[in-house]
Amino acid sequence: MFIGRDQELAALHRALSDSEWHLLHIHGQGGIGKTTLLKMFADMIGTDRCFYFDGNSGFQKPEDFLNQVRNALPDRESSEEPSDDLNEYAFRRQGIMILLDTFERWGAIENWLRNEWFPRLSPLVKVCTAGRFILEDRWLRDGWNLLMKNAELKPLSSKQVGKYAYSRGITDQEIVLSLQRFSNGVPLALSMSCEIIARQGNAAFLDLPQQQQTIGYLASELTATMESDWSKRCIEAASVVWKFDQELLQALLDEKIPTEHFREFCKLPFIIWHEDNWSLHDSVRQWTFADLRSRMPQIFRDYRSRAWKELRNREQRASHAKTELSFERIYMHENDFIRQFCFQWDDSLMIRECAEHDLERLERLYLQYLEDRSLCYPEELQMMQLIRPLWEIDPNSFIGLWQDNELVAFCSCVALTEQTVRLFRGNPITAPATTRYNPDQSQCLISMAGMEPHLENEISGSIARAMASLINRHTYILNLISEPNWKLYLSLLGYERQPWADSRTSNGVVYEGYLLDLRTEDLPSKIDRILTAKIGLYPVVQEESLLHSVKEKIPLEIAVKLVQRALKYYSKLPLYPETAQSLSSLLSIPSADMEADVIASHFKERCHGILRKLAAGTEEDYRFYQILHYAYIQKIGSHERVAEYLNMSVPTYYRYLKYAVRKLAYELNNSS
Repeated sequence: MFIGRDQELAALHRALSDSEWHLLHIHGQGGIGKTTLLKMFADMIGTDRCFYFDGNSGFQKPEDFLNQVRNALPDRESSEEPSDDLNEYAFRRQGIMILLDTFERWGAIENWLRNEWFPRLSPLVKVCTAGRFILEDRWLRDGWNLLMKNAELKPLSSKQVGKYAYSRGITDQEIVLSLQRFSNGVPLALSMSCEIIARQGNAAFLDLPQQQQTIGYLASELTATMESDWSKRCIEAASVVWKFDQELLQALLDEKIPTEHFREFCKLPFIIWHEDNWSLHDSVRQWTFADLRSRMPQIFRDYRSRAWKELRNREQRASHAKTELSFERIYMHENDFIRQFCFQWDDSLMIRECAEHDLERLERLYLQYLEDRSLCYPEELQMMQLIRPLWEIDPNSFIGLWQDNELVAFCSCVALTEQTVRLFRGNPITAPATTRYNPDQSQCLISMAGMEPHLENEISGSIARAMASLINRHTYILNLISEPNWKLYLSLLGYERQPWADSRTSNGVVYEGYLLDLRTEDLPSKIDRILTAKIGLYPVVQEESLLHSVKEKIPLEIAVKLVQRALKYYSKLPLYPETAQSLSSLLSIPSADMEADVIASHFKERCHGILRKLAAGTEEDYRFYQILHYAYIQKIGSHERVAEYLNMSVPTYYRYLKYAVRKLAYELNNSS
């Protein structure tokens, strides 16, 4: 099923019907769907009006191409020059389209096409080329800049990924979200993943080792046309950092890079100009990173160590950019949420304060956010009623993200004053956070956020980045959240748990309080201290000997899938040796030397230890313990039965179930 690409198809149709002659060039990274788009358009127009030629045919001289043109024409004339026949044929058909695919392989005759053959074509013979690289240099000279248009083919949106998955019979929302995260909207990765799921009847490909094989294929596909090993090494080094420039890449590779080579490298189709530096496309960075880490762990460690040192040195030299550089060093953390969500940035998104005419849309976003998480209970709805009075007191307190001039997400950061405290004290969610209000201190409260649910995967990184900029001030900031996923990110920004600010809705949803105190320590210093000292983070600043002794962790999403499958067969795990053996990577034990029942025993022992800690932890931890215990250990019945037993609504139960499994997977993955 062909999903999306409506705008691109419309551009091709316009090019065909345009009275003037233009060259349309579609470009994008490998696997992005260029060939599929061209062939879909050819099918729509018909083979009598659309002719497709692939650069993989090996056109070494003009005659090679002209012979194919002659053979493609259904009713050939006697002219020796195929362009004359083509022009005559286009006149009879009232316009035709020539599609030249894999244009990066047309180099031997590219100059001839531009300088000799294209100028011979009638305005009725339209041309569309497609390739990995943007057309520039000579294509921007001698008037071609007026005749040629570059159009980048971008990844599919989260909504389109979901639609494609549904068309393949995949309706489980957790699997769809995993597909979105893994594919990043790249059609090749999406179609491969869905094909494997459809063939196997489950999402086991998201577990090791099949996912690693898929990643390896995607990584090789992305570099298929590269002849230079140097370029491939640059891509691998660049995948270790969020953004890079020539100096940082030199530090990573530990070698001098000629400027002309760096400029050529930055012309690759999956490298983008990112604010003030370059960056790999999110999907390319994700797959290359995973492939490098599994194939060459020592080189991976070397790159990370060098990157850390270089970014740290930059912070010391450039005080005005310390916060930005500190944020980039958070990327060194290996948690999937941090890497895959907080560092995906869409440059088309604009951040600015919300105006009065935005408030109605802002309220709808907040309501959508609540409904998507089954949180529409009186306390949350009362929070929505605070938006307008809080804005009237301080219009600068609501920061929005705009996409194509439409507000798609927002976050509030309200200064605590006598007026705002009175409003917050009237709501049970925010009332506890005001109990330590001090009018002599600069204090703020972040308590409301909302976004378009179908855009969450795409804009979470931008929201995280916006949050980092919101808190760059000398103040005392409280943050109330009900989403466990964001807790680790907050801790990396320097927030500390504050149970006194917690609140609970009538339906049992817990809003936890987190405090960031920047009155005596600025944000970059706090982040640096946390990243160098926090247990469980990858110790890139430690001595080399320690680097070798650290347990290798697997990506959290993979750990979650492993745990989900193991919990399903928890009471009879030894009877499913394949599932038990797959846990060896999570438990860091040599599977080749252990029977399935021994691995199952290790898994259960560690699970029981973690469950004991959860039972003795916070109220939320205790809820995680109850769900895991009754659903999988004691197994009192279906999930609906467990929800009823725990006096929870089914939507709330499933929401906590997801986080409980993630919590268990995280603890198993980080245990020694």
